[in-house]
Amino acid sequence: MTVVNAVQRWLLGLMLTCYLLAGVFPAPGEMLRGLTLPIPVGPSALTVSMLLLAVMLFNAGLGVRVADLRGVLSRPVRLVLGIAANALLPLLVLPVVALGLRTWHDPAEAEGLVVGLMLVLAMPIAGGAASWGQNAGANAPLVVAMVIGSTLLSPLTVPLGMHLTGQLVGPGGAGALDDTTTVDVIARTGAGVFALVSVVLPCLAGIVVRVALGEDRIHRVLPAVKSVNVVNILLLCYINAAGALGQALARPDPDLLVLALGLSGAVCCLTFCCGRWMSRWTHCDRPDGISLTFATGMNNSSAAAVLAACWFPHRTAVLLPILSYSLLQKIVAGVAAKPPRPKTGARPPSMQG
Repeated sequence: MTVVNAVQRWLLGLMLTCYLLAGVFPAPGEMLRGLTLPIPVGPSALTVSMLLLAVMLFNAGLGVRVADLRGVLSRPVRLVLGIAANALLPLLVLPVVALGLRTWHDPAEAEGLVVGLMLVLAMPIAGGAASWGQNAGANAPLVVAMVIGSTLLSPLTVPLGMHLTGQLVGPGGAGALDDTTTVDVIARTGAGVFALVSVVLPCLAGIVVRVALGEDRIHRVLPAVKSVNVVNILLLCYINAAGALGQALARPDPDLLVLALGLSGAVCCLTFCCGRWMSRWTHCDRPDGISLTFATGMNNSSAAAVLAACWFPHRTAVLLPILSYSLLQKIVAGVAAKPPRPKTGARPPSMQG
């Protein structure tokens, strides 16, 4: 087992370590998050977090085999269903969450949680859905095609999600959002540009570079690309978590933390269950059904955290559900990826007639 494979195997534990470091030593992460480049991205400048996210999406694009996608495009029904389910699910989930949180004692915290969950659910399908789904026996090219399709739609779906949240929390909110960073302003001015520059274009650039270099050259550089990607993911995890967890430890709010974890976990499990239900409802074969389950259940939480850190850098209630969702969806994916246990007394497949 190579070092990269070992690190990927323990990625969840390493992410927890990054979260711990971000809580105990947030200053370096906040400093890195505050660095900007003189390149405009919507209403703000290009940040280090955006750059790291773009590198991550570029590396994801390098891993896409265009030849594998041809068979998927010849049978587009499953592909369209997965992309549509991932894009439309926020329209069903967010109003229910917002309604349930109206009884929470702090309206500002409730609105922050709604915004945080919206940012996760409005993001495209996570690239990790392909690797998790493949481990579970999914149709890997189908998952990759779903990831690319939802990524291409993100300049549309992210602003729409922001508009929906603006309607749910009201103009200006009740304290979670100030007048200069209302979700409606962000939806009109920056969310689509952010999705295009930090998500869509890097992914497409990676695909184009792979085609231009050819499969032989790509296979030679892929180990180095994977190494860079692992370091990139962990650094991005630390930077995104630095502000929220540092504030959470400096001013502990146990009920908010428990609510963020519980709400993120419930929504995460719900999205996976919706994907599984749709796979049964449409009578998918097992590989396509697993693909649909993971595409519906996993969203690009790194992109959500970067966007939240740009516009809501000191809103703990916004960042906590995103960070919670990032960890919990990997835990749920790990459980969902386990093959079903054979029934008691059943013979091994090789012995069955």
